[in-house]
Amino acid sequence: MALPPWIAEKLPQDKRVNTKLTRRHVVETMYRADRPFFSLQQIQQQIKPDVSKVTVRNRLTELEEHGVVTTESFADSLTLYYLNHPESEWPLSPEGKQALTADETTPTHPLREFLDHPRVRSIFREELLRSIGWAALGIVGWPILLSESPQLPVTIWTVFGLPVLTWATLTVAMISVRLMTGSDLQVQSQEGLHVVSLCGILLAGFWVAFAIFILDWPPLPTVSVYLLATVSYLIIYIRVVLPQTDLPVTT
Repeated sequence: MALPPWIAEKLPQDKRVNTKLTRRHVVETMYRADRPFFSLQQIQQQIKPDVSKVTVRNRLTELEEHGVVTTESFADSLTLYYLNHPESEWPLSPEGKQALTADETTPTHPLREFLDHPRVRSIFREELLRSIGWAALGIVGWPILLSESPQLPVTIWTVFGLPVLTWATLTVAMISVRLMTGSDLQVQSQEGLHVVSLCGILLAGFWVAFAIFILDWPPLPTVSVYLLATVSYLIIYIRVVLPQTDLPVTT
């Protein structure tokens, strides 16, 4: 599909390998649609073959960085996307503009306005999901350390309090870092995903060694469970996780 010059001259070339959705395909979908602006879900529904919202959002973010797409965010966490035509204004009717102006004149609490920002909501949602891993780390790790540490008494405050403190500290730290730096703190390539998976397997191996040599766990069943868990993870990683990722392969 031929795109007009005001789009083509700003549209970057797709240099990714094994990309499920190209930036050009997103632009073509928006250009040929009979509507001036889209929500993320509306764009996803029009793109064929089906891809995830995360993939569509990533392509839209890249297009926005190159000035091809422009966004408008609202307090209800809705973000609308539209093609950045050099001679066009925000594509709303006069009534819609009046409604937006009326909303803007309404005083809002600064904290509520901050928490209602789509980017902030996305960070909180992603880090709360990530915090499940921190909770699991605290629940498993602290009881083992408490059982071997004479300095820390085994009480209800240490057994339950330390895992909760670990979960809260790591979660707040991750949210703070992302808000202050603007970083997504996410793996950016398949090689990086391989490294993270390998580090997780090695870390689990150190815990197995600790359990066998320090806690006197029976070696055979402990190693057997570790190997079974590792093989199961690798099968899921290769057959399920990798095919669903849209991360580029470094060449």
